[in-house]
Amino acid sequence: MKLYWNKETKRLAVIMVSYGVILLTMCNLVIAGYRAAVRREYNQAAAALIGGVMETYPEASEEDLIRVLNGKGPVEDGEKILARYGIFSGDSPVTFAGRESSMNALQLYLNLLLSILLIALSAVFFCYLSGRRKRISTLCRYMEELSRGNYELDIQNNADDELSGLKNELYKLTVLFREQARQAMKNRRALADSVADISHQIKTPLASVTVLVDNLSENENMDQITRRRFVAEISKQLSGITWLVSTLLKLSKLDAGVICLEKEPLKAGELAQEVCAKLELNAEWHQVTLRADIPETVGLSGDRKWLSEALLNIVKNAIEHSPAESTVRLAAEENDLYTLLTVHNSGDEIPPEEQKHLFERFYRSGPARADSVGIGLALAKEIIVRQGGYITVESEREKGTTFVIKFLKIPLS
Repeated sequence: MKLYWNKETKRLAVIMVSYGVILLTMCNLVIAGYRAAVRREYNQAAAALIGGVMETYPEASEEDLIRVLNGKGPVEDGEKILARYGIFSGDSPVTFAGRESSMNALQLYLNLLLSILLIALSAVFFCYLSGRRKRISTLCRYMEELSRGNYELDIQNNADDELSGLKNELYKLTVLFREQARQAMKNRRALADSVADISHQIKTPLASVTVLVDNLSENENMDQITRRRFVAEISKQLSGITWLVSTLLKLSKLDAGVICLEKEPLKAGELAQEVCAKLELNAEWHQVTLRADIPETVGLSGDRKWLSEALLNIVKNAIEHSPAESTVRLAAEENDLYTLLTVHNSGDEIPPEEQKHLFERFYRSGPARADSVGIGLALAKEIIVRQGGYITVESEREKGTTFVIKFLKIPLS
């Protein structure tokens, strides 16, 4: 009953009853007005008749005239006489009383017809409400299924009414929730895999550090060369852990959207020189030469700090995968649409089937070193994509590997 007699239903029912009562009232008022006109016409005719008779026959008594008006005389003879003069003949009512009787019958039939019509409309209205209640109940069940996490519902409806429109919108919402649920499940799995990878990446160097520290503490007479080698290895492992944690924190901040990336004009050459200066010692350690051939006029737009971080990770990866006595080149060019940055090294070829996974978190390609974590390139891509650019990799046998970065070109002021 709640669905039947909600506020909307009550309002519609009151409107229907009000219109029905108004229609019946108007019809009865029209018939009553016509009846009053007939009575006025009858009274005027009777008054004219009495006046004419009294004028023609002054000797006639009022009692005889009243008796005649009350119909106490030979009606058939009177009808014949009047018919000869065209009065009350043909389609006209026989008498004024007959005319009023017809009006009473018309009023009765009209009231009955309108009452039946109102009842029929009410029946149709309640049938509509019944169907509407069933459809709303169906939608409520769908909503309950959605609340239970059942998104495998197909509730499309092509009818042209408001409930069908609501049903179609609910279907769109179902599809959205289904995709969100799938994405959430995918993210949970990715998070679980990431946690497992992080645990593995941190556990291995920590175990190594623990073993080295135990050796240092248990062997007080260890020679200085071995001790320095152990300390250097501990420092190296801790540096790797620090870099991993720092990179993961940066990725987490980007994923959470708590970092506001700035948009400012930058000179690509200055950015490249800044990155090369930070990686100079790393390049020397790997016996690799860094070279940046970027014209001063080449510009791009983005956040200097984060773009420097992205480029640093890409160049660092290129250095670590370059053979000794080779060169890592940074180049840039521009056209009317974009600025192109490239980082090229002479390392081993990356197979095509691995190139599409290269920027995934914790993915390590075949040529990757044993101590590679596989997160630097993922961070670089995340930064570049969030600033409106994109990055690809090209790798061929005996030609090396080239990382290609594109940004929309902006004029330098």
